[in-house]
Amino acid sequence: MWWPENTAQIEPMKEISSAMEQQILHQFRNKVSKMLTPAHTDIILLKFLKAQNYDLNKCKSILQETISLRAVHDIDKLVEFYKKPEVLEKYEFVSSMGYAKDGTPICYVASGKADFYGCIASVNGFTLCQYASLVLELDLRRTREQTKKTGQDINEITYILDMDEFSIRTTARQCAIEMAFDLFRMLQDYYPEIWKKTLIVNASSLFYKAFNFFKPILRGSLLQNISVASKETTPELLLKYIDADVLPVFLGGKRVDSKGDPKCREFLKFGGVVPEESYAARRPLLVPTDPGMCSILVRPRSCYNYPLVVKEANSRLLVDMRTEGGSIATTILFREFGSDPNIPDLPPSDAYLNENDERCNVRLVSPCVKLQLHLAQAEGVYCGAPWPGIYIFRFDNTGNWINGRRLIYRLQVIPPKS
Repeated sequence: MWWPENTAQIEPMKEISSAMEQQILHQFRNKVSKMLTPAHTDIILLKFLKAQNYDLNKCKSILQETISLRAVHDIDKLVEFYKKPEVLEKYEFVSSMGYAKDGTPICYVASGKADFYGCIASVNGFTLCQYASLVLELDLRRTREQTKKTGQDINEITYILDMDEFSIRTTARQCAIEMAFDLFRMLQDYYPEIWKKTLIVNASSLFYKAFNFFKPILRGSLLQNISVASKETTPELLLKYIDADVLPVFLGGKRVDSKGDPKCREFLKFGGVVPEESYAARRPLLVPTDPGMCSILVRPRSCYNYPLVVKEANSRLLVDMRTEGGSIATTILFREFGSDPNIPDLPPSDAYLNENDERCNVRLVSPCVKLQLHLAQAEGVYCGAPWPGIYIFRFDNTGNWINGRRLIYRLQVIPPKS
């Protein structure tokens, strides 16, 4: 059986007084003052502090990563420019339902009916991560709108995870588990403390086995806000937090859509099985003989660095790549130019660059994700290069002791439009 890495239980949350919390917040503001924007209110900074158990150094590192990530992937403009792939548009399983009794937006996720493998096999990992960010950005936009409407300070979301039709057979695939672990980790780091309540409903005994598998990576604050209900007790749990007029009939409420549908299909989405004809493997694959394409074998217990020298701010990085043999952990690192930008300090191709080691002189600007490039290649994907310097793609196969990964890639710098 395959087991995920880094599943150590997060340390318990510290209990501190509000006066001490304000003192720590003041210290943290002083520590990170140069990187803050008007969007970093006290409430937002406190969320980062709580998520990192009030460790100022850890919190500074995560905040810097978050700011860099948002710049490289242009998250602030994601709602405006992101175009959903046809597969996600058709087999989407995440919807907005309305507002809970406490005023928080409700996000409904038909997890049990979702075809995780089908989505991963049809859409490249970069685009899936962007889509996950889009969902969160839209929910956070709704919190801001609700704050203006009600005058209350609303900055959290109520999640309903519907496990109806959940099957371990269809979800316990290595690619789906790897992607889930990456997304859960990024959610907790880069969108800290946004869950008011996570209501897991229509849960069967099989769900509890799967849930115990994921528990070790969930922070205490998230676990404390999770409630689980069987099919029989689902209405009771949901009606505790959601008015019957807001909750659809199929979940135990009174709401129907304009057509009288008790499942409210006009605004709720339930996923479904993605047909194999939509899988990326059915489309033409990148091959080493394509113009500008390179190929390399990333051996077991090794990594490969590919640097791109960017001389103009606000350039873009064009990414085309796929793997053979399985997923590969991919990270984008950044190294500033030295005294002479014409002589960039390029890293060795086989050195492991640890962003937490000052001697490596790199910082993380896009987090490590195990991209399922053997299932869905990245083709014509753009990342931002907002600052001049060296952007390093680190392809990490150090966690694999047996199998190598063949990487077929073309990475290019696109200068800014004049």
